[in-house]
Amino acid sequence: MRHRGHKKAVIAVAHAMLVAIYHMLTRHTTYQDPGDDYYDRRHAERAKHRALQTLERQGYRVSLEPLA
Repeated sequence: MRHRGHKKAVIAVAHAMLVAIYHMLTRHTTYQDPGDDYYDRRHAERAKHRALQTLERQGYRVSLEPLA
């Protein structure tokens, strides 16, 4: 028996591509790559919290101070 996960993934990727194409056509623009760190920039607080948890799991005590 085959899993349906692959088919769902293919449909999800196709949907994301169609949404991007629709927006490009309606706005008369070209595709702008958001960059490798798009997720981290968009969810900076979440990324910071995840990094802190990782360090604490490895046995480090962490305290953060804002820069000057």
